[in-house]
Amino acid sequence: MRHLRLHLLILLLLMPFAASADVPLLPPDQAWREARSGQVLIIDVRNAPEWAWTGVPRGAARASWWQIGGESGFLEDVLALVGQARDRPIALICASGVRSSKAAAFLRANGFGNVRDIGEGMLGSAAGPGWLKRQLPLE
Repeated sequence: MRHLRLHLLILLLLMPFAASADVPLLPPDQAWREARSGQVLIIDVRNAPEWAWTGVPRGAARASWWQIGGESGFLEDVLALVGQARDRPIALICASGVRSSKAAAFLRANGFGNVRDIGEGMLGSAAGPGWLKRQLPLE
């Protein structure tokens, strides 16, 4: 019984990551090149205090994953940013890749076909050093 509980706990912990496994990762430097050339819209999914603290990637749009409107409010914000075009290429960034991964999986589940995750985030993660340490442009 104890062994079964351990397996269930492991499965529950891994579930959020399994849901986003089909969302491709995009390194920050490549995201910056693609954004600069108009190939992708970067959307920063952090919140206003975080945007003020670190700045946001230059040219990035903002749509907080954690907001009063919840997931539906986030979806409405992103749809407004892309002009209702769910096929527009977008790349999501957060602090360290956790929120952007969840938000990307959520958008894919809601019909967005061209979503990538800047998994290193602004601050860095296991995926790499992040936007700030790579000294990519901010505003």
